[in-house]
Amino acid sequence: MDSEYINKLAEVKQKTEESIANLQKSKIILDDLTNPRKRVAFHARLSQHVTLGSSQTVIFDDVITNISNAYDHLTGLFTAPYDGVYFFASSFLKTGASPSLHLEMMKNGASISKGHAAAGNASESGSMNAIVSLKLGDVIKIRHFEGTSIETIHGDWSFFTGYHVY
Repeated sequence: MDSEYINKLAEVKQKTEESIANLQKSKIILDDLTNPRKRVAFHARLSQHVTLGSSQTVIFDDVITNISNAYDHLTGLFTAPYDGVYFFASSFLKTGASPSLHLEMMKNGASISKGHAAAGNASESGSMNAIVSLKLGDVIKIRHFEGTSIETIHGDWSFFTGYHVY
């Protein structure tokens, strides 16, 4: 066989293998984009001031976005619809009358992030976030610190957000 022919054949083989690899990557990306069960995102707002007792769950009742319906606006719980890595964030404001505000993000009853709005006469803000690996059925919520005295979270300025990363 002619060496030029062998080289040309090797080149065609390499390009074919590269094309197959690119098609496989494209299929993975396309499957990820078109698979509706993997679309998880929510954003909810607190509609009115709430005075919180020790360990009380904050129920962000005004749902702005809830793709997959994994966030329950009646309980304040996000329940993972499938395994994966998720991002969560909460920003909040204390009322001017409240001495301060202490919140924490919980995963299945364990604290994974904490936020604090400092004491003062004016409204002060706080925030927290977490990237966390969840299994189907794991629960994320925002709650008032255990053992903390009564504090008030401001409605209209407090949010809870989450989405599936991969």
